[in-house]
Amino acid sequence: MFEIPKILVQAEVHLFDQETINGRMFVTEDLVTAAGNPSIEDYFNHDSDLFFPFESDNGAYRLINKRLLTFIRTVQDDAEILSQTPLDPKSLVVYFANGLSLYGLVYPTQYEETRVSDIINANQDFISMYQNRKRLILNRHQIMYVNAK
Repeated sequence: MFEIPKILVQAEVHLFDQETINGRMFVTEDLVTAAGNPSIEDYFNHDSDLFFPFESDNGAYRLINKRLLTFIRTVQDDAEILSQTPLDPKSLVVYFANGLSLYGLVYPTQYEETRVSDIINANQDFISMYQNRKRLILNRHQIMYVNAK
């Protein structure tokens, strides 16, 4: 049987019903950033599967519906993105349809996307935001509105 090599990525998954699951995601080895970090948002944005595999810390193996994710908290920090952009980060507060709200920063990587509205309207379902230097992957379909500074 043919198997695609995967990287285990420690993550905290937050679902629409406000359940939180700690565990590991399986990201294909070809989806890594220039610094070698697994690119979770690329995995979600380019994989057409509706469900993704996740192993919880208690050993339960789940297939989770991507559409019902609110966000994923990763162990990755903002060091890589800081080295890639000379542009200042933008502050925002994100309000989700389930009543949850998060504050953080988004980092423009191109001069054409220096406004929060440019980043939040990008043609991607999942986008990165940083909170206390840690990377979050947000599901844009669960966002009701964003306050930007």
